Amino acid sequence: MTAQTKPDSAEIEIRDLSKVFGQGAAAFRALSEINLQIRTGEFFTLLGPSGCGKTTLLRVIAGFEQPSTGSLRINGKEVAGLGPNARPVNTVFQNYALFPHMTVAQNIGFGLKMQGKPRAEVEATTAEMLSLVKMEAMAERRPSEISGGQQQRVALARALAPRPRVLLLDEPLSALDLKLRKEMQSELKRLQTETGITFIFVTHDQEEALTMSDRIAVMSAGKILQLGSPHEIYHAPSERFVADFIGDTNFLDMAVKAVNGTVAEVTLPGGKPGTARLPEGFLPVLGETVTTVIRPEQVQMVDAGQGDMDAVVDNAVFFGTDTNVHLRLDDGQGFVLRRQNSAETIEPDAGTRMGLRLSPGALRVLKG
Repeated sequence: MTAQTKPDSAEIEIRDLSKVFGQGAAAFRALSEINLQIRTGEFFTLLGPSGCGKTTLLRVIAGFEQPSTGSLRINGKEVAGLGPNARPVNTVFQNYALFPHMTVAQNIGFGLKMQGKPRAEVEATTAEMLSLVKMEAMAERRPSEISGGQQQRVALARALAPRPRVLLLDEPLSALDLKLRKEMQSELKRLQTETGITFIFVTHDQEEALTMSDRIAVMSAGKILQLGSPHEIYHAPSERFVADFIGDTNFLDMAVKAVNGTVAEVTLPGGKPGTARLPEGFLPVLGETVTTVIRPEQVQMVDAGQGDMDAVVDNAVFFGTDTNVHLRLDDGQGFVLRRQNSAETIEPDAGTRMGLRLSPGALRVLKG
């Protein structure tokens, strides 16, 4: 299976799509007017907490659920109303759903046999998939005789064997331990790159999303709150929910003194002037208090009085590669600073007063 190019065309187009379960007073709106384009050949992630609608949206794309309203096109063809078998998609589930009485090779070739493919084609494609997921030596074993990570690879190979236009992955790494999960993140990205197939990945794990995705849609309460690259989602969150859900974040309330284009002049805790970038299309009122955001790694510790703000250390938490220093700013707001450790790193004592220097452009105003 050779990698495809990534044209600008949309593999999936979703317009004004909603999904309501139940009727009357018991009705529950799981998806609300979703508008989304997923590009051909990209690794696209639906990210959000439990109950946000991401799995429902995946099931609508797969055909396991039908939309209540709206349009859903795959490769330019309207598929709303069609069942899973009539769509050029395959799904990998959380539990892998392998047939226990079949060998690894038989599991991979099962879908092709059901499609009536010639035996020679089934065998050739199965061999290709075994090579793709690096499972040639396990071909004659049964699922009970291989590890969880190996079962995951078999499930992926089986889903990829019919060469679907779109592969849907419903939190497929959630059952794996931490080390194996990290290994499979790299493996999934490799498989997507090599095959060129459009991957749509559902997860509540922000690290998975940031590691693998070309683009991420952050969801909450049945809506897409922000859509962008991992870099955009992490460094330029549009609102508080996104900033809070993706990574560790400091939220600071500051008064707006002036607005110059896309930048607001603010008063930092302690009274010094500072600047904060504004979200696109957002214009704060002069004098109002806005919520700003800054990531813990975008701050340096300096001597007291030498930075943008001063703070007192509450405690330091060692994480091996990093240390999180918890501080209290002069106006009482809490703040967390993260710094990378070395063999010579000395953790500051509680009660130490120090200055905090913000990286240029790191401070951002949130819409809400």
